[in-house]
Amino acid sequence: MSMSVTIKLKKDVVELAEKMVKLGIAKSRSHAINMMIERGIKEVRKEVEFWENVYAGVEELKKSGFVVSHGKLSDLLYEERAER
Repeated sequence: MSMSVTIKLKKDVVELAEKMVKLGIAKSRSHAINMMIERGIKEVRKEVEFWENVYAGVEELKKSGFVVSHGKLSDLLYEERAER
């Protein structure tokens, strides 16, 4: 199913899409941009899944009575994000 959405893109992304069309890699700029998104979305999905699991784990700890010191968990999460 296709949907139409208006977005602003960086100039270099549009130029890359135009090159993809010119070289026959994609049928249109829209097709080229969808290809870029699909190739990159796998990594984003992995990161989202990781953080969902982290937050679910924290909720489980809270339910079991574990006390999370204010700020300490945030520091750990921030450090983990910075490493990615």
